[in-house]
Amino acid sequence: MFPITRGLLAAPLALLSLSTPILAQDEPLVVLTASRYPSRINELTADVTVVDREQLNQQSPSATLGEVLGRVAGVEFSRNGGRGHVESLYVRGSNTGHVLILVDGLRVGSATLGMADVSAIPLSQIERIEIVRGAASALYGTDAIGGVIQIITRPGTETPKFEASLGAGSRGAYETRLAHAGQYGHVRYALKAGGSGERGINAVTNPASWSWNPDRDGYHQRNFSGQLSYSLGKQGEIGASLLNARRQYRFDSSWPAANLDWRGEQTLGSASVYANLRPLQGWQSSLRLGQSSDRQVTRPSATVGQDHDGYRTRQKQITWQNDVDLPLGRLLAVLEHLEQRIDSTALYTQYSRHINSAALGWSANTGPHRWQLNIRHDRNSQFGSRTTETVGYGYQIAPQWRLTASYGTAFKAPSFNDLYYPNTAFVGVGNPALQPEQSKNREVGLHFEQGSQRFGLALFRNDITNLIQWQETFPGSWFYTPVNVGRARITGATAEYSGRFGAWSLYANATAQNPRDATTGRLLIRRAKRYATLGAIYEGHGWQAGAEWKLSSQRYDDADNTRQLGGYGTFSLHGRYALSKEASLFARADNIFDKRFEYARSSTTHFGNAGTTLFLGINYHLD
Repeated sequence: MFPITRGLLAAPLALLSLSTPILAQDEPLVVLTASRYPSRINELTADVTVVDREQLNQQSPSATLGEVLGRVAGVEFSRNGGRGHVESLYVRGSNTGHVLILVDGLRVGSATLGMADVSAIPLSQIERIEIVRGAASALYGTDAIGGVIQIITRPGTETPKFEASLGAGSRGAYETRLAHAGQYGHVRYALKAGGSGERGINAVTNPASWSWNPDRDGYHQRNFSGQLSYSLGKQGEIGASLLNARRQYRFDSSWPAANLDWRGEQTLGSASVYANLRPLQGWQSSLRLGQSSDRQVTRPSATVGQDHDGYRTRQKQITWQNDVDLPLGRLLAVLEHLEQRIDSTALYTQYSRHINSAALGWSANTGPHRWQLNIRHDRNSQFGSRTTETVGYGYQIAPQWRLTASYGTAFKAPSFNDLYYPNTAFVGVGNPALQPEQSKNREVGLHFEQGSQRFGLALFRNDITNLIQWQETFPGSWFYTPVNVGRARITGATAEYSGRFGAWSLYANATAQNPRDATTGRLLIRRAKRYATLGAIYEGHGWQAGAEWKLSSQRYDDADNTRQLGGYGTFSLHGRYALSKEASLFARADNIFDKRFEYARSSTTHFGNAGTTLFLGINYHLD
């Protein structure tokens, strides 16, 4: 099932030796995304990582969400230029559109591109991130071939709190934020606002490129969020949430002239109202109504005669979920309605579609056994129906050790560009006959949990069929159309460890994978065969210091594997010092040895990446 060589497993298995028990005891993490309801992480059959607020505080405030996720096991990211530019995520070697991004349970992203650009989501608004690796369409429907990443924004609190932060760094980088949260009677609330940006670097570094323009391609971002909830006591809770983030960035382009001041704008938003009710003991019923939007504009336009190119996606979502305690285990029942609508300066033949879905699930813990079964049926107005399923089993071989195995199917619906892109000279045209991409994922895992220490090893194989590829109609035509011709087989292993030893906290993860085009045998573009992150943090009296090492092997930026992107390693330092109970100074230096490398490259263009960056700031926190 898992044709992985001895060398492929060497890096993850090396971490196994770190998992020696210590006496400190921590409560098991509780996660939501892996089963759609709160579950202890040591009772799951899925492969899950959580990035909490403390870990986010150790990053540079000017860092992007893609950079943070790129330090997690099984996740890579790429970017055409410096911070502020479009970022792509690859989970377990799958394509960038094969991961579902959720913000507080709502889908976000572009239905024209078929992916979410996570660079618009600011770290300051995030309370925690839950990453579920592996097929998850049986829980969430389309897009979850490689996994699901759920971003949970910062909630209200019982005790009134105020927080303010101000910082500055290399290349004109800055970040500011204000936050206030509290409770009055049965009402909890949270308000947060902030901004960040930098002058940036030159996005294109080689003068031979048609796109080369020796300027700085920086960005600016503004964000706001709010949460409001009312407690009904034992009967449940009602509430609402809102997030809005706007980003403006500059980039280099060759059309119609390289010296033009090209600008991109993205506005990402989500808003929802919800009711979490308990009609009877052992029955939790949740109803959520929400809408997300993703608006992207580029100026000047790539189309002659237009001032700009504009694309906007609206996703209206209604979810009714019921969790019922059974004599053995718990039942999950979900009904969902999703309506996707686009607006564009381009003329599409279709502008909307809707998906109606029903899902059932059952999970249980019986002695040493762990069970999870899920099935889901999605009916799409464009291409018909798809049914997906997941079967997971775990066995507690000792109080600290757990074996898991799972099988799941997943799919990704074609994007509006794939189906309906308007006939455009030197670009191409969509194909309304496309079928969804499909996958079958198999994995086995070994997990260790004791006190503050956690270790996980997962071996996986994902077979993806019906991959959509844009192919040139005939050589030299510069006219492309998408077809279902691709196949990929991705095998690999991920391992991660975290633990505390007195004042020291250690963490490490490693990924070894073989993501290949099953037809040609070549590696998939922009995906490394091996990458890892190692880190250590020491906490003294009123201060904290840490170091981190990020490593990646070589990648290729073309399907023929001729344009090689070299491997790299970057070393970072971070620290925090408490001036008082309320105020603290923080600092982070990334890539301190000024390693030069590329996340991406095209046939004619080399995209720049920042060298050493430094960020300093002050944080004020009042409870």
